[in-house]
Amino acid sequence: MKRPERILITGATGCAGRHLSRLALASGARVFGFARRDAFAPGVAGIVGSIADPDAVAACLAESRPDWIFHLAALVHGAGDHKPEELNRVNVDGTRHLLSAALRLAPAARILVAGSSGIYGRVENPAVPIDERAPLRPGSPYARSKAEQDRLSADFAEKHGLQLVRVRLFNQTGPGEPAGLVCASLARQVARIETGAAEPVLRVLHLGTSRDFCDVRDVVAGYWAALERGEPGRAYNLCSGRARTIGEIVRLLLARTLTPGIAVVETHPEPSADAILHQVGDSGLLRRHTGWTPRISLEQSLGDLLDEWREKTRTPS
Repeated sequence: MKRPERILITGATGCAGRHLSRLALASGARVFGFARRDAFAPGVAGIVGSIADPDAVAACLAESRPDWIFHLAALVHGAGDHKPEELNRVNVDGTRHLLSAALRLAPAARILVAGSSGIYGRVENPAVPIDERAPLRPGSPYARSKAEQDRLSADFAEKHGLQLVRVRLFNQTGPGEPAGLVCASLARQVARIETGAAEPVLRVLHLGTSRDFCDVRDVVAGYWAALERGEPGRAYNLCSGRARTIGEIVRLLLARTLTPGIAVVETHPEPSADAILHQVGDSGLLRRHTGWTPRISLEQSLGDLLDEWREKTRTPS
């Protein structure tokens, strides 16, 4: 396949967006970023605007004229409290604005819509890895907005012939992870404890919860592979295929510190009745269709994340 000359990344200033920007720039393409704030990676032609504003989205498409579009812009679960109407305005309506504009202004573009494993909800047998055939049972306003985004994207691909793939991402971690998400929250606490800025107590909601983590650098490589070699109209899981408990995350982080006597306290040892306690995915379809495979270990991801928070703690903003 011919490599793209022009690439558009929505949500380009987010964690995955910045890593993906660097990957896209390394390909030699001209890279455009669309985001609400001007914090684009060096070399990106930044366009500031809201994905919820259809006029701004259309203007972005008209300016960038992309061959490839990576749609990452979203309100994210765990990074703030969002009302259902806000989630729908950004995650659902924003996707509709983008795909409608692409249909008019870049109908030949290949498009990736970044979704979430949250749309699967609670499964009958959590020990069995989830594949793309699993029913969608979203249990939260965020998950419902992403399920509707997934359905809307599939409709655009089927009814309008857009060259679109959907990627259902499980959990990601690594450098750049927002402070409100679990691994970054723990790494930040450890870094502050090491400097004496916080008491030697690591607070975590629930140690027994398990999730399927991928490094963000593997995630963006998976996005690239899915858009380049994936089958239009398909949905692909992006995950490691291995569940790791939050207790394991804590142990791996504490193994990297020389600060003695750090206590671990569960703030919510009894999770809510509707909580998803265990989730692991099956990325076999993505691997077979594209050859992608995760390469960065969780140990390296957490080490790099902790080093990043150590640097931030030493260098006040």
